[in-house]
Amino acid sequence: MFTSTAFGLAIALIGLIEPSQPLDRQALAGYRLTPAVFATFQHASREIAAIVARDASFRSAPLFSQDIVQAADLVEAATQLEARLTGHVELAAALRTAKVTPRDYTIFALSLLGARLAFGFVEAGTLKSVPVGAAADNVAFVRAHRAAVDEVLTTLGVEIK
Repeated sequence: MFTSTAFGLAIALIGLIEPSQPLDRQALAGYRLTPAVFATFQHASREIAAIVARDASFRSAPLFSQDIVQAADLVEAATQLEARLTGHVELAAALRTAKVTPRDYTIFALSLLGARLAFGFVEAGTLKSVPVGAAADNVAFVRAHRAAVDEVLTTLGVEIK
């Protein structure tokens, strides 16, 4: 079941809400998911999931917490996730090994989450369509790669319903 806050995140990520901080929100709203970057994201996510599984601190404070996954403020969610990725020595090292910056990982992760949420809303009939452009392209990406998207999000501890 998606909450209204999750719906707000999905709408913000697909560009239906006017950005108040153009740089971060525009980067997220205009970001297009691609197979090449998804492969890098999958690799980095496997490493991150292994670190999270063995680090007890993530049991009480998951990397993809409800505060991030269902954030009402997209910029705050991005800031929190990027700070956690940057501030944790092992996570930062895993990203360096995967050749992705914490910011790029954050942008891809939140764009993927938003597209997956929007896809779910479209499939459920809650949302009739998404705007043409990056939003529609990202939902189409999720549709085409649904099993792999759901697998990587589940690996990261994100609950898919």
